[in-house]
Amino acid sequence: MKKAVAGIVVFEDKILIGKKVIKEGHFLSGRWHIPGGHVNKNESERNALLREIKEETNLDIKIIKKICRYEIPENDVVVSWYLCSTKSSKTTPGDDLDKIDFVKKNNVIKECDQRAVRLWPKEIFDYFTT
Repeated sequence: MKKAVAGIVVFEDKILIGKKVIKEGHFLSGRWHIPGGHVNKNESERNALLREIKEETNLDIKIIKKICRYEIPENDVVVSWYLCSTKSSKTTPGDDLDKIDFVKKNNVIKECDQRAVRLWPKEIFDYFTT
């Protein structure tokens, strides 16, 4: 199974979301989601998350805690979810993001693509609904 990471990045009570560039064949092509990405061989999950968020948003983040680990067998991937913070909302879309926004916590589920939301573990869904 491949390893991936996702980061719930908080800034002033808002959550970072990104819009994936249009890329043929990617299920999130042109859609909003929680940023993250794959863990490279010989890379720790934490280093992968720091790298991915930096590449996608040009933000430096602080990892607060690991929320959960969730297997998605149909995609042959296991995703580790982390809660993070950042000291700035000044972002620049990079790597595979077209746009970036910070939205209120209670709007994240509505703003993110429902195909992505359906793949979230209960712990993440609960985080955004409580």
